[in-house]
Amino acid sequence: MTHPTSRRPPLILGLAALGAALLVAACGTGPIPGQAAGAGGAPGSSTSTTSSGGCTPANAQSSVTVDATNALKFVPASVCLKAGGTITWDNVGNLPHTTTDESSLAANPADAELPKGAVGWNQPIGPGKPFSLKLTVPGTYKYFCIPHELLGMLGQITVVS
Repeated sequence: MTHPTSRRPPLILGLAALGAALLVAACGTGPIPGQAAGAGGAPGSSTSTTSSGGCTPANAQSSVTVDATNALKFVPASVCLKAGGTITWDNVGNLPHTTTDESSLAANPADAELPKGAVGWNQPIGPGKPFSLKLTVPGTYKYFCIPHELLGMLGQITVVS
């Protein structure tokens, strides 16, 4: 007895579904193994998160480090920086990432935001290859990782005077 092929999903669709399920399972939302929840950066590095009180000159850092991880996250996802301060992205995993704030390169242009007068960037950050950027224009910067944007690899920097 033969079965109509239209009743069975094609092999390629089954493999695609399996691949998507594995990717979602691998992404996870928990802490990076070996780090406490909410931890980011190497010991001694300066990191900050924007609390419910917001980013103010009193809690802004002059330098912050954001890790780009194998969990396809920027950790911390939101930082508070003093104008003229430096942000450093450190790829702590083995996957290639970017830090990008160019709306023309975004799948969703809302994932990129620059304050008026600020200049965007697009920088690959390979495994073990940090990238630093000095930000002088106060305001909100939203950035993303090009290959992982649609998987939620997004970040935000609030710069205050």
